[in-house]
Amino acid sequence: MIYENYSLKKHNTFGIDCSARYFFDYENNAELYDFLRNDFQKDLPFFVLGGGSNVLFTKNFAGTIIHSRSKGIEIVRETSSDVLLRVASGEVWDDFVAWAVEHNLYGIENLSLIPGTVGASAVQNIGAYGMEAAQSIVAVRAVNVFTLEERIFSAEECAFDYRHSVFKTECARNFCITSVDFRLRKQGELLLNYGDLKARFERSEEQNLQTLRRIICDIRNEKLPNPEITGNAGSFFKNPIISQEEFTQLQQKFPNVVYYPAENGQVKIAAGWLIENAGLKGFCVGAAQVHTRQALVLINTGTATSDDIIALAQEIEYRVFQQYGVKITPEVLYV
Repeated sequence: MIYENYSLKKHNTFGIDCSARYFFDYENNAELYDFLRNDFQKDLPFFVLGGGSNVLFTKNFAGTIIHSRSKGIEIVRETSSDVLLRVASGEVWDDFVAWAVEHNLYGIENLSLIPGTVGASAVQNIGAYGMEAAQSIVAVRAVNVFTLEERIFSAEECAFDYRHSVFKTECARNFCITSVDFRLRKQGELLLNYGDLKARFERSEEQNLQTLRRIICDIRNEKLPNPEITGNAGSFFKNPIISQEEFTQLQQKFPNVVYYPAENGQVKIAAGWLIENAGLKGFCVGAAQVHTRQALVLINTGTATSDDIIALAQEIEYRVFQQYGVKITPEVLYV
């Protein structure tokens, strides 16, 4: 269905009141191809929007928003050890995680309750509690919106990195993801070495996938505001990654800094710790505020504009750098 001058307020979890010149949503690939062939305004900018949980619209969008409502989880191949699944881009991410856990499949359980869609999971390479979507993604199927050619991106071609993929670069902004292939395991070790996961898990009567998912959902509900009640985009900033030498200097000044090992001998610093210990919990700019329980989350207290949120983010970046000499950058995409 194609809409003109369409409000995006219900399509972004910050609840920013803005609009798109054109808004197209589709339920299957046939509808998408028909739109691209006949109605797509190729001279205007376009943006593929998932659940709107990781974007900040800075103004009205003067082009076309393409939004997938396609559903489907297909078993492509199954062996004694794993299952290859093809999942439609419009599937709600947490519905997919729930499906996998219900079928006792390992690989994405730590990503429970992350908002958004399956298509967006590949764009952002979502992650939580030591696990990333890229660890289970085998391939991403996408269509070139200008040529209508389908392309299958291998996991290697997706160039996954921390909260990053090729779909966030110029070379792939011609594409709309239609489905994502995941390989999940029938057996596996649970990843419990983040936060208090292990302690909570070991106190549980049953120790299985279902229990771990429930615990992660409980933790996220305790720490993070519900976007249906309080506008927010989850974790607003990425955890900065610094060299071992930089970390040694930082730890000498701040012995209690929270950190995790990263690739190539680098160190990932908890951005939430930096923001909280800079005294910024509850800090406001206009109607935008640093959440009082989780400093990594910026919230819309009711009437915040995108300018309020951007100004708040910039002030946080400045104060964190002034205090720690560490640069933090938004995980949220400004559109």
